Amino acid sequence: MVSLLVLLSVAGVGYFLIRYEQKVLGEELTRRGKLLAKQLAGVDRVAFNLIARDAEYLRFGDSTFSFERSSSSFEKERVLSAALSEAVESRGVQEAVFFDWDGFPVLYLDTGTAMKLREEIDEEGGVERTSLFQHPGSILSVLGEPADGFTFTSPLLIGPDTLGFAQVRIDPSVLDRAIRDALMKVLPVLGGILGVSVLLSLLFSMFFTVPVSRLKKHALELAKGDLSVRVKVRSRDELGLLGRVFNKMAHNLQRTYGEIQEKLVEIRRLFKMATEDGLTGLYVKRYFLELLAGELRRSIRYERPLSLLMCDIDHFKRINDTYGHPAGDVVLRSIARRLSVATREGIDLIGRYGGEEFSVMLPETDEETAWVIAERVRKAVGSEPISLKGMGEVGENQITVTISVGVTTARETTNLDRLIATADRALYLAKENGRNRSTALALER
Repeated sequence: MVSLLVLLSVAGVGYFLIRYEQKVLGEELTRRGKLLAKQLAGVDRVAFNLIARDAEYLRFGDSTFSFERSSSSFEKERVLSAALSEAVESRGVQEAVFFDWDGFPVLYLDTGTAMKLREEIDEEGGVERTSLFQHPGSILSVLGEPADGFTFTSPLLIGPDTLGFAQVRIDPSVLDRAIRDALMKVLPVLGGILGVSVLLSLLFSMFFTVPVSRLKKHALELAKGDLSVRVKVRSRDELGLLGRVFNKMAHNLQRTYGEIQEKLVEIRRLFKMATEDGLTGLYVKRYFLELLAGELRRSIRYERPLSLLMCDIDHFKRINDTYGHPAGDVVLRSIARRLSVATREGIDLIGRYGGEEFSVMLPETDEETAWVIAERVRKAVGSEPISLKGMGEVGENQITVTISVGVTTARETTNLDRLIATADRALYLAKENGRNRSTALALER
């Protein structure tokens, strides 16, 4: 963008310089044309008057436009012809002419005949000369302002009387050549200015634009989460200060982020300790009840079923007394794993409700589905024996454990205590009726 602005500025300056040079050259061309016309008008006015009278009959003479001159007349013509020849031989002059008050050309010379005329004038002897006149129709065009030249006219005066006029026409190519010459001088200057401008823009880009772009890139990377990004500081100016501030900010963010991550790890550890049972990995009773209360409110609000299973290990005290508490811990961990496998992952929630008692929350589950899951859980626990290998003094390598399951389902407005009490009563009935069985009990209205 900076380079483009520089280029546009240089182009604009160049355009105005060229226009100004063209104006100056045009004014100089006008000044020169007027000066030539005045110089022509300053020649021997008496000679002009004599020749004009001597040639007056040519207005009505034959078409050859030739006549004999007297020696005096010829000498006078020599004076004026020399002046015309000198004017035409000036750089850029196309033609010059003397004409009388009525616009009739008296003497005329163009670039094609200037040299020839000077040779004739310099010859000795002879009074018979070819007339300098051309056809009046072609000469009269000089009196106007032709499109291919610049015409300048000055009067010939003797005292207050105007005898006629002297006129020159300058080739417009003179102006074109002058403009080209000016361009040949101006363009290198503009080229130099352009080169310097491009160099300055590159230096500006190197010292300002590039560092700012690099800083922007690193800022975007930092915003995306890359806290290790740093800016290379190479100067002691404002950009260098900005880079150092950026690096310090990124360092502080990285350090703070690391501290937050450490605290998050500690918070997760504490949360896990507060919500999960250390032995089985299941939710502890307090946290499980919080989740159950929230799900119960949701089911009541949206009128969706919610089922609860209360599971208890049959004769668990006997296992502890017979095989020891370490064996009891093995049994608890094994049953927790089998409960997780038998329930729906990501839907059902399992908690350790007491020493050997477990609770299973079944969201969006009606009575029939809850009964199917309860039976699947019960069979999963008692289908295979639990290995006690490596438990020290335990005589048996494996034992078979069963559980009893109480089932209830909430379909209407109720409270948490009532839901749990109903599931507990169903579990009690399952144990009273022989254990290793599932019992469903509806909520009392």
